[in-house]
Amino acid sequence: MHAFFYIVSISLSIFIPVILGILLRRRFRVSWLLFGVGAFTFVGSQIVHLPLNNLLTKIGMLPTTPENRWAIAQMGIILGLTAGICEELARVVGYTILKKARKTEDGIMLGLGHGGIEAMIIIGVLTAGGIAQLFALSGVDLSSLNISQEQILFLQTQLDALNQPAVAGLLPLLERLLAMTLHVVLSMMVLYAFQQKSRIWVLWAILYHAAVDTIAVVLITNKVDVLLIEFVLFLSLLPGFFWAIKVFGKQLKTNVQPKLPIEWRLFGVALRKELFQLWRSKMVLVIVGVFALFGMASPLLAYFMPQIFGSIEGAEMFKDLIPEPTIIDAMTQYLKNISQFGFLIAILVGMGSVASEKEKGITEMILHKPLPRWAFILSKFTAQTLVYVVAFFIAEILAYIYILVLFEPVSLGVFTILNFLLLMWLLCFTAITILGSTVSRSIAAAAGISLVGSVVLMLSAQIPNYGSISPQALMGWAGILGSELRFNLQTSNFTALGAAVVLIIMALVWAVGLFEQQEL
Repeated sequence: MHAFFYIVSISLSIFIPVILGILLRRRFRVSWLLFGVGAFTFVGSQIVHLPLNNLLTKIGMLPTTPENRWAIAQMGIILGLTAGICEELARVVGYTILKKARKTEDGIMLGLGHGGIEAMIIIGVLTAGGIAQLFALSGVDLSSLNISQEQILFLQTQLDALNQPAVAGLLPLLERLLAMTLHVVLSMMVLYAFQQKSRIWVLWAILYHAAVDTIAVVLITNKVDVLLIEFVLFLSLLPGFFWAIKVFGKQLKTNVQPKLPIEWRLFGVALRKELFQLWRSKMVLVIVGVFALFGMASPLLAYFMPQIFGSIEGAEMFKDLIPEPTIIDAMTQYLKNISQFGFLIAILVGMGSVASEKEKGITEMILHKPLPRWAFILSKFTAQTLVYVVAFFIAEILAYIYILVLFEPVSLGVFTILNFLLLMWLLCFTAITILGSTVSRSIAAAAGISLVGSVVLMLSAQIPNYGSISPQALMGWAGILGSELRFNLQTSNFTALGAAVVLIIMALVWAVGLFEQQEL
Protein backbone atom coordinates (compact mmCIF):
# COMPACT_ATOMS: atom_id res chain seq x y z
CA MET A 1 0.00 0.00 0.00
CA HIS A 2 2.92 2.36 0.59
CA ALA A 3 3.82 2.18 -3.09
CA PHE A 4 0.20 2.90 -4.13
CA PHE A 5 -0.07 6.06 -2.03
CA TYR A 6 3.32 7.33 -3.18
CA ILE A 7 2.36 6.73 -6.82
CA VAL A 8 -0.86 8.69 -6.26
CA SER A 9 1.04 11.47 -4.54
CA ILE A 10 3.67 11.71 -7.28
CA SER A 11 1.14 11.53 -10.13
CA LEU A 12 -1.16 14.16 -8.65
CA SER A 13 1.78 16.46 -7.92
CA ILE A 14 2.49 16.47 -11.64
CA PHE A 15 -1.05 16.73 -12.97
CA ILE A 16 -2.95 18.82 -10.39
CA PRO A 17 -1.24 22.10 -11.45
CA VAL A 18 -2.23 21.41 -15.05
CA ILE A 19 -5.79 20.45 -14.08
CA LEU A 20 -6.15 23.65 -12.04
CA GLY A 21 -4.80 25.61 -14.99
CA ILE A 22 -7.40 23.99 -17.26
CA LEU A 23 -10.23 24.87 -14.87
CA LEU A 24 -8.97 28.43 -14.52
CA ARG A 25 -8.68 28.87 -18.26
CA ARG A 26 -12.20 27.55 -18.88
CA ARG A 27 -13.66 30.17 -16.53
CA PHE A 28 -11.52 33.18 -17.43
CA ARG A 29 -9.93 32.54 -20.87
CA VAL A 30 -6.51 33.19 -19.32
CA SER A 31 -3.54 32.33 -21.54
CA TRP A 32 -1.38 29.27 -20.95
CA LEU A 33 1.61 31.49 -21.61
CA LEU A 34 1.23 32.78 -18.05
CA PHE A 35 1.58 29.24 -16.71
CA GLY A 36 4.73 28.82 -18.77
CA VAL A 37 6.17 32.14 -17.64
CA GLY A 38 5.36 31.26 -14.02
CA ALA A 39 7.31 28.02 -14.43
CA PHE A 40 10.14 29.98 -16.02
CA THR A 41 10.27 32.41 -13.09
CA PHE A 42 10.76 29.51 -10.67
CA VAL A 43 13.52 27.91 -12.75
CA GLY A 44 15.17 31.30 -13.27
CA SER A 45 15.02 32.13 -9.57
CA GLN A 46 16.76 28.85 -8.67
CA ILE A 47 19.62 29.64 -11.04
CA VAL A 48 20.40 32.50 -8.64
CA HIS A 49 18.99 31.06 -5.42
CA LEU A 50 21.01 27.83 -5.20
CA PRO A 51 24.45 29.38 -5.95
CA LEU A 52 23.62 32.20 -3.52
CA ASN A 53 22.97 29.70 -0.72
CA ASN A 54 26.21 27.89 -1.56
CA LEU A 55 28.11 31.19 -1.41
CA LEU A 56 26.60 32.10 1.97
CA THR A 57 27.53 28.65 3.25
CA LYS A 58 31.14 29.02 2.12
CA ILE A 59 31.57 32.40 3.82
CA GLY A 60 30.03 31.08 7.04
CA MET A 61 26.80 33.09 7.06
CA LEU A 62 24.59 30.04 6.46
CA PRO A 63 25.23 27.28 9.00
CA THR A 64 24.90 23.73 7.66
CA THR A 65 24.86 21.92 11.02
CA PRO A 66 23.19 24.27 13.53
CA GLU A 67 24.10 23.34 17.10
CA ASN A 68 21.85 25.71 19.06
CA ARG A 69 18.58 27.57 18.76
CA TRP A 70 20.19 30.75 17.50
CA ALA A 71 22.01 28.88 14.73
CA ILE A 72 18.75 27.18 13.74
CA ALA A 73 16.94 30.53 13.69
CA GLN A 74 19.79 32.09 11.71
CA MET A 75 19.66 29.30 9.14
CA GLY A 76 15.86 29.59 8.84
CA ILE A 77 15.92 33.38 8.43
CA ILE A 78 18.68 33.35 5.81
CA LEU A 79 17.13 30.52 3.81
CA GLY A 80 13.75 32.25 3.99
CA LEU A 81 15.14 35.59 2.86
CA THR A 82 17.16 34.18 -0.03
CA ALA A 83 14.11 32.23 -1.25
CA GLY A 84 11.85 35.27 -0.88
CA ILE A 85 14.22 37.69 -2.59
CA CYS A 86 15.10 35.43 -5.51
CA GLU A 87 11.61 34.10 -6.23
CA GLU A 88 9.66 37.32 -5.75
CA LEU A 89 12.08 39.36 -7.85
CA ALA A 90 11.80 36.66 -10.51
CA ARG A 91 8.03 37.15 -10.36
CA VAL A 92 8.57 40.87 -10.85
CA VAL A 93 10.56 40.09 -13.99
CA GLY A 94 7.72 37.86 -15.21
CA TYR A 95 5.11 40.59 -14.79
CA THR A 96 7.44 43.12 -16.39
CA ILE A 97 7.75 40.92 -19.49
CA LEU A 98 4.00 40.31 -19.61
CA LYS A 99 2.92 43.94 -19.68
CA LYS A 100 -0.73 43.10 -20.34
CA ALA A 101 -1.00 40.53 -17.53
CA ARG A 102 -2.67 42.68 -14.89
CA LYS A 103 -5.92 40.81 -14.25
CA THR A 104 -6.62 38.72 -11.18
CA GLU A 105 -6.77 35.49 -13.15
CA ASP A 106 -3.40 36.32 -14.71
CA GLY A 107 -1.82 36.39 -11.28
CA ILE A 108 -3.43 33.08 -10.31
CA MET A 109 -2.22 31.37 -13.49
CA LEU A 110 1.31 32.70 -13.06
CA GLY A 111 1.31 31.49 -9.45
CA LEU A 112 0.07 28.05 -10.54
CA GLY A 113 2.91 27.84 -13.06
CA HIS A 114 5.50 28.86 -10.46
CA GLY A 115 4.26 26.52 -7.74
CA GLY A 116 3.28 23.84 -10.25
CA ILE A 117 6.71 23.38 -11.81
CA GLU A 118 8.20 23.32 -8.29
CA ALA A 119 5.83 20.46 -7.39
CA MET A 120 6.59 18.66 -10.63
CA ILE A 121 10.34 18.87 -10.09
CA ILE A 122 10.49 18.18 -6.36
CA ILE A 123 7.84 15.44 -6.16
CA GLY A 124 7.32 14.27 -9.74
CA VAL A 125 11.02 14.04 -10.57
CA LEU A 126 13.29 13.98 -7.51
CA THR A 127 10.99 12.27 -4.99
CA ALA A 128 9.89 9.71 -7.59
CA GLY A 129 13.47 8.51 -8.03
CA GLY A 130 14.30 8.73 -4.34
CA ILE A 131 11.26 6.73 -3.20
CA ALA A 132 11.96 4.00 -5.75
CA GLN A 133 15.49 3.63 -4.42
CA LEU A 134 14.22 3.50 -0.84
CA PHE A 135 11.87 0.64 -1.74
CA ALA A 136 14.84 -1.09 -3.39
CA LEU A 137 16.92 -0.73 -0.21
CA SER A 138 14.11 -1.89 2.07
CA GLY A 139 15.32 -5.02 3.85
CA VAL A 140 18.93 -4.55 2.68
CA ASP A 141 21.75 -4.53 5.25
CA LEU A 142 23.03 -0.96 4.82
CA SER A 143 26.36 -1.84 6.45
CA SER A 144 27.08 -4.11 3.49
CA LEU A 145 26.99 -1.12 1.14
CA ASN A 146 30.17 0.75 0.29
CA ILE A 147 29.05 4.03 1.86
CA SER A 148 30.08 6.14 4.85
CA GLN A 149 28.51 5.92 8.31
CA GLU A 150 26.95 9.35 7.81
CA GLN A 151 25.29 8.17 4.61
CA ILE A 152 24.05 5.02 6.35
CA LEU A 153 22.41 7.12 9.09
CA PHE A 154 20.81 9.36 6.47
CA LEU A 155 19.45 6.40 4.52
CA GLN A 156 18.15 4.75 7.68
CA THR A 157 16.28 7.96 8.55
CA GLN A 158 14.72 7.94 5.08
CA LEU A 159 13.85 4.25 5.31
CA ASP A 160 12.06 4.84 8.60
CA ALA A 161 9.43 6.74 6.59
CA LEU A 162 8.38 3.41 5.05
CA ASN A 163 7.49 2.15 8.53
CA GLN A 164 4.83 4.83 8.92
CA PRO A 165 1.18 4.18 7.92
CA ALA A 166 0.78 3.84 4.16
CA VAL A 167 -1.36 6.96 3.96
CA ALA A 168 1.74 8.96 4.92
CA GLY A 169 2.68 8.64 1.24
CA LEU A 170 0.18 11.43 0.58
CA LEU A 171 2.05 13.90 2.81
CA PRO A 172 4.35 15.09 -0.03
CA LEU A 173 1.23 15.93 -2.05
CA LEU A 174 -0.30 17.82 0.88
CA GLU A 175 2.91 19.79 1.36
CA ARG A 176 3.00 20.74 -2.35
CA LEU A 177 -0.65 21.81 -2.34
CA LEU A 178 0.11 24.16 0.55
CA ALA A 179 3.20 25.43 -1.29
CA MET A 180 1.19 26.05 -4.49
CA THR A 181 -1.37 28.00 -2.49
CA LEU A 182 1.45 30.10 -1.05
CA HIS A 183 2.84 30.78 -4.51
CA VAL A 184 -0.56 31.88 -5.80
CA VAL A 185 -0.92 34.29 -2.85
CA LEU A 186 2.60 35.66 -3.39
CA SER A 187 1.91 36.03 -7.09
CA MET A 188 -1.18 38.08 -6.23
CA MET A 189 0.87 40.31 -3.93
CA VAL A 190 3.36 41.07 -6.69
CA LEU A 191 0.47 41.59 -9.12
CA TYR A 192 -1.07 44.06 -6.66
CA ALA A 193 2.21 45.97 -6.66
CA PHE A 194 1.86 46.43 -10.43
CA GLN A 195 -1.86 47.23 -10.24
CA GLN A 196 -1.33 49.87 -7.56
CA LYS A 197 2.10 50.91 -8.88
CA SER A 198 3.42 50.50 -5.36
CA ARG A 199 6.71 48.65 -4.84
CA ILE A 200 5.99 48.16 -1.17
CA TRP A 201 3.88 45.12 -2.02
CA VAL A 202 6.91 43.41 -3.54
CA LEU A 203 8.64 43.90 -0.20
CA TRP A 204 5.61 42.49 1.62
CA ALA A 205 5.70 39.45 -0.68
CA ILE A 206 9.40 38.91 0.07
CA LEU A 207 8.85 39.18 3.82
CA TYR A 208 5.78 36.94 3.81
CA HIS A 209 7.63 34.33 1.74
CA ALA A 210 10.63 34.55 4.06
CA ALA A 211 8.46 34.21 7.18
CA VAL A 212 6.68 31.07 5.98
CA ASP A 213 9.94 29.46 4.82
CA THR A 214 11.67 30.36 8.10
CA ILE A 215 8.92 28.68 10.09
CA ALA A 216 9.19 25.57 7.92
CA VAL A 217 13.00 25.36 8.22
CA VAL A 218 12.96 25.82 12.00
CA LEU A 219 10.29 23.17 12.49
CA ILE A 220 11.98 20.66 10.19
CA THR A 221 15.39 21.22 11.78
CA ASN A 222 13.90 20.63 15.22
CA LYS A 223 12.39 17.36 13.89
CA VAL A 224 8.83 18.34 14.70
CA ASP A 225 6.12 15.85 13.65
CA VAL A 226 5.32 16.18 9.95
CA LEU A 227 1.57 16.57 10.45
CA LEU A 228 2.16 19.36 12.94
CA ILE A 229 4.48 21.09 10.48
CA GLU A 230 1.81 20.90 7.76
CA PHE A 231 -0.81 22.27 10.16
CA VAL A 232 1.41 25.21 11.16
CA LEU A 233 2.11 25.96 7.49
CA PHE A 234 -1.63 25.85 6.80
CA LEU A 235 -2.21 28.41 9.56
CA SER A 236 0.57 30.62 8.19
CA LEU A 237 -1.16 30.67 4.79
CA LEU A 238 -4.50 31.85 6.13
CA PRO A 239 -3.62 35.58 6.46
CA GLY A 240 -2.40 35.75 2.86
CA PHE A 241 -5.32 33.68 1.57
CA PHE A 242 -7.95 35.89 3.21
CA TRP A 243 -6.10 39.03 2.07
CA ALA A 244 -6.20 37.78 -1.54
CA ILE A 245 -9.93 36.99 -1.27
CA LYS A 246 -10.67 40.44 0.17
CA VAL A 247 -8.63 42.35 -2.41
CA PHE A 248 -9.32 40.31 -5.55
CA GLY A 249 -12.65 38.61 -4.85
CA LYS A 250 -14.79 41.24 -6.64
CA GLN A 251 -12.37 41.47 -9.57
CA LEU A 252 -12.51 37.71 -10.00
CA LYS A 253 -16.32 37.62 -10.08
CA THR A 254 -16.58 40.35 -12.72
CA ASN A 255 -13.99 38.67 -14.98
CA VAL A 256 -15.78 35.32 -15.29
CA GLN A 257 -16.33 34.33 -18.92
CA PRO A 258 -19.07 32.01 -20.25
CA LYS A 259 -18.00 28.41 -20.70
CA LEU A 260 -17.55 26.85 -24.11
CA PRO A 261 -19.16 23.43 -23.65
CA ILE A 262 -18.18 22.27 -27.13
CA GLU A 263 -14.43 22.70 -26.66
CA TRP A 264 -13.74 19.01 -26.07
CA ARG A 265 -16.04 18.07 -28.94
CA LEU A 266 -14.01 20.38 -31.20
CA PHE A 267 -10.83 18.73 -29.92
CA GLY A 268 -12.29 15.38 -30.99
CA VAL A 269 -13.03 16.79 -34.44
CA ALA A 270 -9.47 18.16 -34.69
CA LEU A 271 -8.03 14.81 -33.56
CA ARG A 272 -9.97 12.92 -36.22
CA LYS A 273 -8.77 15.43 -38.80
CA GLU A 274 -5.14 14.89 -37.75
CA LEU A 275 -5.46 11.11 -37.80
CA PHE A 276 -7.10 11.24 -41.22
CA GLN A 277 -4.34 13.52 -42.50
CA LEU A 278 -1.63 11.17 -41.20
CA TRP A 279 -3.42 8.29 -42.89
CA ARG A 280 -3.99 10.13 -46.17
CA SER A 281 -0.36 11.24 -46.34
CA LYS A 282 0.71 7.60 -45.77
CA MET A 283 2.57 8.62 -42.60
CA VAL A 284 0.68 6.02 -40.55
CA LEU A 285 1.79 3.27 -42.90
CA VAL A 286 5.36 4.59 -42.96
CA ILE A 287 5.65 4.84 -39.17
CA VAL A 288 4.00 1.50 -38.44
CA GLY A 289 5.89 -0.14 -41.32
CA VAL A 290 9.29 1.08 -40.12
CA PHE A 291 8.64 -0.01 -36.54
CA ALA A 292 7.28 -3.38 -37.70
CA LEU A 293 10.27 -3.92 -39.99
CA PHE A 294 12.88 -3.25 -37.33
CA GLY A 295 10.88 -5.03 -34.65
CA MET A 296 11.01 -8.14 -36.82
CA ALA A 297 14.50 -7.59 -38.24
CA SER A 298 16.34 -6.86 -34.97
CA PRO A 299 16.33 -10.44 -33.58
CA LEU A 300 16.95 -11.76 -37.09
CA LEU A 301 20.02 -9.54 -37.54
CA ALA A 302 21.36 -10.52 -34.14
CA TYR A 303 20.88 -14.24 -34.82
CA PHE A 304 22.24 -14.37 -38.37
CA MET A 305 25.07 -11.83 -37.98
CA PRO A 306 27.84 -14.50 -38.02
CA GLN A 307 26.39 -16.01 -41.21
CA ILE A 308 26.08 -12.58 -42.78
CA PHE A 309 29.75 -11.86 -42.14
CA GLY A 310 30.68 -15.30 -43.40
CA SER A 311 28.91 -14.69 -46.70
CA ILE A 312 30.76 -11.43 -47.37
CA GLU A 313 33.82 -11.93 -49.57
CA GLY A 314 36.97 -11.07 -47.68
CA ALA A 315 35.23 -10.99 -44.30
CA GLU A 316 35.11 -14.74 -43.69
CA MET A 317 37.95 -14.48 -41.15
CA PHE A 318 35.77 -12.34 -38.87
CA LYS A 319 33.00 -14.91 -38.66
CA ASP A 320 34.71 -16.95 -35.94
CA LEU A 321 35.49 -13.80 -33.95
CA ILE A 322 31.80 -13.05 -33.42
CA PRO A 323 30.52 -14.78 -30.26
CA GLU A 324 27.42 -16.93 -30.47
CA PRO A 325 24.38 -14.64 -30.55
CA THR A 326 22.28 -14.47 -27.38
CA ILE A 327 18.96 -12.98 -26.42
CA ILE A 328 20.83 -9.96 -25.03
CA ASP A 329 22.23 -9.29 -28.51
CA ALA A 330 18.68 -9.37 -29.88
CA MET A 331 17.44 -6.93 -27.24
CA THR A 332 20.41 -4.61 -27.83
CA GLN A 333 19.81 -4.68 -31.58
CA TYR A 334 16.11 -3.93 -31.05
CA LEU A 335 16.89 -1.03 -28.73
CA LYS A 336 19.40 0.47 -31.14
CA ASN A 337 17.25 0.16 -34.26
CA ILE A 338 13.98 1.38 -32.77
CA SER A 339 15.61 4.34 -31.03
CA GLN A 340 17.60 5.50 -34.05
CA PHE A 341 14.84 5.25 -36.62
CA GLY A 342 12.13 6.27 -34.17
CA PHE A 343 14.07 9.44 -33.39
CA LEU A 344 14.37 10.33 -37.08
CA ILE A 345 10.66 9.72 -37.67
CA ALA A 346 9.65 11.81 -34.63
CA ILE A 347 11.73 14.75 -35.86
CA LEU A 348 10.55 14.52 -39.47
CA VAL A 349 6.86 14.13 -38.61
CA GLY A 350 6.73 16.66 -35.78
CA MET A 351 8.83 19.51 -37.13
CA GLY A 352 6.38 20.47 -39.86
CA SER A 353 3.13 19.65 -38.07
CA VAL A 354 2.30 23.30 -37.32
CA ALA A 355 4.81 25.29 -39.40
CA SER A 356 3.80 23.65 -42.69
CA GLU A 357 0.15 24.63 -42.21
CA LYS A 358 1.18 28.18 -41.30
CA GLU A 359 3.35 28.37 -44.40
CA LYS A 360 0.48 27.22 -46.62
CA GLY A 361 -2.11 29.45 -44.93
CA ILE A 362 -4.17 26.45 -43.79
CA THR A 363 -3.95 27.38 -40.09
CA GLU A 364 -5.81 30.65 -40.57
CA MET A 365 -8.66 28.88 -42.35
CA ILE A 366 -8.92 26.19 -39.67
CA LEU A 367 -8.90 28.64 -36.76
CA HIS A 368 -11.45 30.83 -38.50
CA LYS A 369 -13.91 28.22 -37.27
CA PRO A 370 -14.54 28.07 -33.47
CA LEU A 371 -11.58 25.75 -32.87
CA PRO A 372 -9.62 26.58 -29.67
CA ARG A 373 -5.93 26.98 -30.28
CA TRP A 374 -5.09 24.51 -27.52
CA ALA A 375 -7.14 21.89 -29.36
CA PHE A 376 -5.24 22.63 -32.59
CA ILE A 377 -1.87 21.96 -30.91
CA LEU A 378 -2.85 19.06 -28.66
CA SER A 379 -4.70 17.23 -31.42
CA LYS A 380 -1.43 17.02 -33.35
CA PHE A 381 0.50 15.67 -30.39
CA THR A 382 -2.27 13.23 -29.46
CA ALA A 383 -2.59 11.93 -33.03
CA GLN A 384 1.14 11.29 -33.30
CA THR A 385 1.15 9.65 -29.87
CA LEU A 386 -1.64 7.25 -30.86
CA VAL A 387 0.24 6.26 -34.03
CA TYR A 388 3.45 5.65 -32.05
CA VAL A 389 1.58 3.53 -29.49
CA VAL A 390 0.24 1.31 -32.29
CA ALA A 391 3.68 1.19 -33.93
CA PHE A 392 5.41 0.16 -30.69
CA PHE A 393 2.74 -2.47 -30.02
CA ILE A 394 3.25 -4.09 -33.43
CA ALA A 395 7.05 -3.84 -33.17
CA GLU A 396 6.98 -5.46 -29.72
CA ILE A 397 4.73 -8.33 -30.79
CA LEU A 398 6.81 -9.12 -33.89
CA ALA A 399 10.11 -8.87 -32.04
CA TYR A 400 8.81 -11.00 -29.19
CA ILE A 401 7.67 -13.74 -31.55
CA TYR A 402 11.02 -13.90 -33.33
CA ILE A 403 12.91 -13.84 -30.03
CA LEU A 404 10.87 -16.83 -28.84
CA VAL A 405 11.58 -18.70 -32.07
CA LEU A 406 15.30 -17.89 -32.38
CA PHE A 407 16.34 -17.50 -28.75
CA GLU A 408 15.06 -18.40 -25.30
CA PRO A 409 11.85 -16.97 -23.77
CA VAL A 410 11.96 -13.48 -22.28
CA SER A 411 9.54 -11.86 -19.86
CA LEU A 412 6.83 -10.08 -21.84
CA GLY A 413 6.37 -7.72 -18.90
CA VAL A 414 10.02 -6.63 -18.97
CA PHE A 415 9.91 -6.22 -22.75
CA THR A 416 6.74 -4.11 -22.41
CA ILE A 417 8.39 -1.86 -19.82
CA LEU A 418 11.38 -1.44 -22.16
CA ASN A 419 9.05 -0.39 -24.97
CA PHE A 420 7.19 1.98 -22.67
CA LEU A 421 10.46 3.70 -21.76
CA LEU A 422 11.31 4.01 -25.45
CA LEU A 423 7.86 5.47 -26.13
CA MET A 424 8.21 8.09 -23.37
CA TRP A 425 11.69 8.95 -24.63
CA LEU A 426 10.36 9.36 -28.16
CA LEU A 427 7.42 11.51 -27.05
CA CYS A 428 9.89 13.99 -25.53
CA PHE A 429 11.25 14.65 -29.02
CA THR A 430 7.73 14.79 -30.42
CA ALA A 431 6.78 17.50 -27.90
CA ILE A 432 10.01 19.43 -28.60
CA THR A 433 9.46 19.35 -32.36
CA ILE A 434 5.84 20.50 -31.98
CA LEU A 435 7.07 23.40 -29.85
CA GLY A 436 9.74 24.21 -32.44
CA SER A 437 7.14 24.00 -35.20
CA THR A 438 4.78 26.27 -33.26
CA VAL A 439 7.25 29.12 -32.80
CA SER A 440 8.33 28.98 -36.46
CA ARG A 441 6.62 30.21 -39.58
CA SER A 442 8.52 28.00 -42.01
CA ILE A 443 9.42 24.32 -42.13
CA ALA A 444 13.13 25.13 -42.43
CA ALA A 445 13.14 27.19 -39.23
CA ALA A 446 11.07 24.54 -37.46
CA ALA A 447 13.57 21.88 -38.51
CA GLY A 448 16.48 23.92 -37.17
CA ILE A 449 14.84 24.65 -33.83
CA SER A 450 13.67 21.04 -33.44
CA LEU A 451 17.10 19.62 -34.20
CA VAL A 452 18.85 22.01 -31.80
CA GLY A 453 16.36 21.20 -29.03
CA SER A 454 16.69 17.47 -29.65
CA VAL A 455 20.50 17.60 -29.64
CA VAL A 456 20.47 19.56 -26.37
CA LEU A 457 18.18 16.93 -24.84
CA MET A 458 20.45 14.08 -25.95
CA LEU A 459 23.58 15.83 -24.67
CA SER A 460 21.92 16.62 -21.32
CA ALA A 461 22.55 13.02 -20.22
CA GLN A 462 26.29 13.78 -20.26
CA ILE A 463 26.07 16.59 -17.68
CA PRO A 464 28.16 15.53 -14.66
CA ASN A 465 26.10 14.73 -11.53
CA TYR A 466 22.84 15.69 -13.25
CA GLY A 467 22.77 13.49 -16.36
CA SER A 468 20.69 10.82 -14.63
CA ILE A 469 17.86 13.36 -14.20
CA SER A 470 17.58 13.94 -17.94
CA PRO A 471 14.83 12.18 -19.95
CA GLN A 472 17.67 10.94 -22.16
CA ALA A 473 18.67 8.70 -19.23
CA LEU A 474 15.60 6.59 -20.07
CA MET A 475 17.75 5.04 -22.78
CA GLY A 476 20.21 3.91 -20.14
CA TRP A 477 17.43 2.35 -18.08
CA ALA A 478 16.06 0.61 -21.19
CA GLY A 479 19.57 -0.68 -21.93
CA ILE A 480 19.84 -2.15 -18.42
CA LEU A 481 16.47 -3.90 -18.83
CA GLY A 482 17.66 -5.30 -22.15
CA SER A 483 20.86 -6.66 -20.66
CA GLU A 484 19.56 -7.91 -17.29
CA LEU A 485 16.23 -9.20 -18.74
CA ARG A 486 14.49 -8.45 -15.45
CA PHE A 487 13.04 -5.46 -13.65
CA ASN A 488 15.16 -4.29 -10.72
CA LEU A 489 14.26 -1.29 -8.56
CA GLN A 490 17.92 -0.71 -7.72
CA THR A 491 18.76 -0.09 -11.38
CA SER A 492 15.54 1.81 -12.15
CA ASN A 493 15.46 5.51 -12.95
CA PHE A 494 12.05 6.91 -12.12
CA THR A 495 13.70 10.33 -11.88
CA ALA A 496 14.29 10.30 -15.63
CA LEU A 497 10.74 9.03 -16.23
CA GLY A 498 9.29 11.85 -14.16
CA ALA A 499 11.51 14.35 -15.97
CA ALA A 500 10.24 13.05 -19.31
CA VAL A 501 6.60 13.55 -18.27
CA VAL A 502 7.33 17.06 -16.99
CA LEU A 503 9.26 17.96 -20.15
CA ILE A 504 6.37 16.80 -22.37
CA ILE A 505 3.81 18.75 -20.32
CA MET A 506 5.83 21.97 -20.24
CA ALA A 507 6.75 21.79 -23.94
CA LEU A 508 3.05 21.51 -24.80
CA VAL A 509 2.11 24.28 -22.34
CA TRP A 510 4.64 26.60 -23.99
CA ALA A 511 3.50 25.55 -27.47
CA VAL A 512 -0.14 26.33 -26.66
CA GLY A 513 0.73 29.53 -24.78
CA LEU A 514 2.90 30.92 -27.58
CA PHE A 515 0.41 29.86 -30.26
CA GLU A 516 -2.35 31.74 -28.42
CA GLN A 517 -0.32 34.94 -28.75
CA GLN A 518 0.51 34.62 -32.44
CA GLU A 519 -1.25 36.65 -35.12
CA LEU A 520 -1.96 34.51 -38.17
